[in-house]
Amino acid sequence: MPRRRPAAQILREVPPRVRAGLLRLGLDPDDPAQARLFVEGVRVADELIAEEATRDAERA
Repeated sequence: MPRRRPAAQILREVPPRVRAGLLRLGLDPDDPAQARLFVEGVRVADELIAEEATRDAERA
């Protein structure tokens, strides 16, 4: 299982272009409640990617 990244790190790593896209979709990463939702989504994605990589490595 990968190390869980801190929320501040995840939010810092959002490129300006992606941040603008989020704002267009109505998700403001500067709003604490919306940022928590975004960070949780990123963490779930990180976990799924790590699980897939583990399965791929086991098959190789």
